[in-house]
Amino acid sequence: MKRQRPAMTYEFRKVSFTKETPRSVSLQELNDEAEYGKWELARTRISESGMRTVWLRRKIMPLTLSS
Repeated sequence: MKRQRPAMTYEFRKVSFTKETPRSVSLQELNDEAEYGKWELARTRISESGMRTVWLRRKIMPLTLSS
């Protein structure tokens, strides 16, 4: 019988930037989130109004119980 790996569980975070936000500022914020918060890019959407919405995700680490 094969052992199945547990399904990955992620938590998500939504970050939005207005049209007026400079690209360098938004990239710096996303880089900081990736480096210090262990977030990764999951999805990006740009609306007709120019609003940039980014969904970030990171793995939820399971707790290990020690006895």
